[in-house]
Amino acid sequence: MSESVSVENKERAPQKPPLSVARIAGEILAGTSTGVAVALPLACVSASLFHEEDCFGIGKLVSALVIFISVFPMVYGPASAIGVYFVGNSADETGSFLWTLGCGFAGGLAIMGMRGVIHSFYWSYWFPSVPGWASVPLVLLILPLMTTCAFNLTRRYKEPPSS
Repeated sequence: MSESVSVENKERAPQKPPLSVARIAGEILAGTSTGVAVALPLACVSASLFHEEDCFGIGKLVSALVIFISVFPMVYGPASAIGVYFVGNSADETGSFLWTLGCGFAGGLAIMGMRGVIHSFYWSYWFPSVPGWASVPLVLLILPLMTTCAFNLTRRYKEPPSS
């Protein structure tokens, strides 16, 4: 009886596809590029809408950068999750869109909450000679890594493979 139960469980349980380094790298790259591609134009459009006087040059650039820094994590997280999901959902694999998107939102909130802590404590205390802009690559990679982990924890075959 125990053999028949274990055979039934093996047949019912969907097997996870093997991890691929190329697929994970593609998910991270797609998450990063989609996040930047969505956040940058949104920041520029927002800066031009909220800038009342007709100003060219440095004033518009500064306002765009301020809005970009303020809006970036909240837009970058979900956009990164969408990029990761589109690449991860290709071929015969799929994963949970809600987990991936939820991790993007949670990561965006975490980055917004930790932005001041990271800048003030980490950079100024431990590495006073490192400029503040050096944390940008860290922020650009945290959200795609989080969403990639969330997608790959929930991934499965679209159709269970036949044995």
